[in-house]
Formats: sequence, structure tokens, C-alpha cells
Amino acid sequence: MYQLSRTVPVNEPGKVYLSRHDVWAGLMMKARNALPYVPQMQKCDVVEQGNGWLLRDILLNNTPLRERVSFEPEKRVIFDRVNSVEMGRIENIIGEDDKGNLTLTFSFGLTKQGIPEGSDAERAHFAPMEGAYMGAVAATLGAVRRTVTDQGRESLPFEHERDSAGDTRWIYEFYRIADSLNMEKFLALHTDDVRLTFSNYPTVVGHAALGAAIGGLWSKIKAMSHGLSGAWSLHNGQIGIAESTCMYTRLDDSLHMVRPCTVLRRRGDKIEELRIHVDATGL
Repeated sequence: MYQLSRTVPVNEPGKVYLSRHDVWAGLMMKARNALPYVPQMQKCDVVEQGNGWLLRDILLNNTPLRERVSFEPEKRVIFDRVNSVEMGRIENIIGEDDKGNLTLTFSFGLTKQGIPEGSDAERAHFAPMEGAYMGAVAATLGAVRRTVTDQGRESLPFEHERDSAGDTRWIYEFYRIADSLNMEKFLALHTDDVRLTFSNYPTVVGHAALGAAIGGLWSKIKAMSHGLSGAWSLHNGQIGIAESTCMYTRLDDSLHMVRPCTVLRRRGDKIEELRIHVDATGL
């Protein structure tokens, strides 16, 4: 049996942040239709599915294969080859490194009918799969990022329906502009007498104070990217609550993650009060 395992970081400096749930959404898309992610695949048809699994027929490098795909939500996708000339298992695993940073691992153990196990011929047959699967992993992460960039993060579903309420588009717009690090556009979202309470710091009032406080944070980073795990628009859109993970890219290209909870209070269509509850001491 030919075995291989490779692990790559999900998030990299300056790129759109992806949460565990975002990556899971991408793996689900790839399991149901791998054609956009695996150039060597000519066909991918789901022929049967049930609770937590599906059966698909694929054509890979002109070789017909049948795979039973099993799902362990937010953790692992397992591809078991059945009734095929190539037998074995492929896994996509969402994990974390020793610093808590998200990782994606692909591994496989496969055999080929007619090729002796452990032979040079087996290694020669399966070795090219490393590049193909590394490319599929990169394509999957890239596809999720493109979805976020082109369609907005709100196009990715939350893990649970109860993690969202009301018309949350204005909350997503707030984070889109904040993540752009464009101070002029950011200040334009707020009333002239906006009140900012950031962590345990004293509350400040007005555009100038808001710009100074947020600008001081932005001066320490190259980029930031928020991934929302919950968003609630209440009282006809006058109150917004957002739970998120924020990835900062420091000036030295290192990454720092925080998990803010933010409360937004609006007057009309402008934010009059901004409360950001987060521990940003690591910056």
C-alpha cells in the first residue's frame, strides 16, 4: 500500500481569513463536485446519499472509480474506494498546529490492482498524486476565499440557523470596510458623535477620537480579516451583534488571532455607538 500525508496551514499572512466552518463548507463542495478542484478528474457524479455520507462515481485520469464519502462535521471527510481497480482510503482533516492555527491535512493509503504492494512500480504510479492532491487542497481554500471576496462572507452559511437573525447585510458591510483598512470609508459609517468603547479602555467620542483609536491599532498591522461565527440584527436593524474571529497580519508578517464580540448601535443608517469586546494585548 502506498501511503502519504501532508499538512498545510489554512491561513497565511495578508489573505482572507478562513474559519474551521469555512474550510468545512469548501470540503463539502469538493466532495459533491470535485471537478473545479481536481484537473485530473473528468467526471464526478453523486449516485446515492444519506445522512452523513454519499456515494459518487468519478473518472480520475481516465480510470473509473467509485467512492463512498463519509462526513465528520467540521473535522474530517473520508473517501473510501469501493469496487475499483484502486482500493484504499483518502482523508481530508481539519486540525490545528501547536499554536492553535488552523491546518488542513490530506492523507491516503492506496493499492492498485495488478501492481505489487511496496514495489517501485507502485511508488511510480501513486507518487504523482501528491502534486494533484496538494493542488486540490489549494484550489479548495482558494475557492472559498473567492466566494468570500466575490459574493461576500454572508454567502457562506453559518454552522447553525440560530447564529443569525434579521437582515445582517449592514453588519457584513461594516466588516468589509473595516478589513479594507480604509479610514475614510470606515469613519463614514459612523455619526459625528460616535462613541467607541474598546476593551477596557475609556470610552471616546467623535470621529477624531475614533480615528485615533482605531488608527493606532491599524498602525501595528499590515492586514486584518474577520470571519463571523454569529450575526444578529435586532430592533429593525438599529442594534447589531457580531461574534467573530479576527486574523491580524503583523508588520513582520506573523499572524495573531483574537475572538471579538462587537455591539453596534445605529441611528438611522449610521453607527452611533461601537463596543468592541476583545483582548488585543498580543499585538
